[in-house]
Amino acid sequence: MREAAGLSQEAWGERIHFSASHVGSVERGERPVLPDYLRAVDKAFGTALAEFYVEFVIGEHAPVWLRPFIEHEGRASLLRVYQPLLIPGLLQTEAYAQAVIARYGRQGKAAATALAGRLARQEILYREEPEPCRLVVVIDENVLRCRAGDAAVMRDQLKALVSASERPNITVQVIPSDVGVHPGMDGPFALATVDGRSVGYAEGQLLGRVVESPDSTAELEQVWESVREYALPSHLSQELIIRTAETWT
Repeated sequence: MREAAGLSQEAWGERIHFSASHVGSVERGERPVLPDYLRAVDKAFGTALAEFYVEFVIGEHAPVWLRPFIEHEGRASLLRVYQPLLIPGLLQTEAYAQAVIARYGRQGKAAATALAGRLARQEILYREEPEPCRLVVVIDENVLRCRAGDAAVMRDQLKALVSASERPNITVQVIPSDVGVHPGMDGPFALATVDGRSVGYAEGQLLGRVVESPDSTAELEQVWESVREYALPSHLSQELIIRTAETWT
């Protein structure tokens, strides 16, 4: 595209507000193409590369057992996510995601590919057509205190979580640690509403499981409602996140 437009790397970089060295490293395959770069190209040149990446590229690099849910996720009008261990991937900052992926033992190209895929999935939260995707997240308080990277990474991640919760299509709720045992402790899960029906995804240690049968999704729906009963309202959750962010110094 750059060459077809007759632009040097410097000129291309000026148009999309990235350095020529960044452009060069992307073109040589040394740096992963992340969503912010694709959005900048789309804005400057009227392309749809971010959409193309989400639809055709992410699934190729995702684990086989996750690919069906990624397809549902990309078409969902509503996503409900419960996560007792980490900030959900859809709300992770780049630095936090890098720290998590590194802890999972991925390095080099595998780590870069995983990072690019995780961040690109967040595009669903910015789409305007056919309709905005609504995201409702419930996390346990210990997620806010579980270190990924250094203190600055955690502080920035919690600030980003607050910023996300201020958007009209995103709700974040926190289950206080003094609640103790609750129905969500069997593990993380998600529910995607697609074309009026629910599709579930339950995470496991070795692999995840896509849940599509009406009986099983109904069970997950019940667990979701039970879990939310233990969570603080969104405004109190936001206050708790802000207070915790201040402790990461």
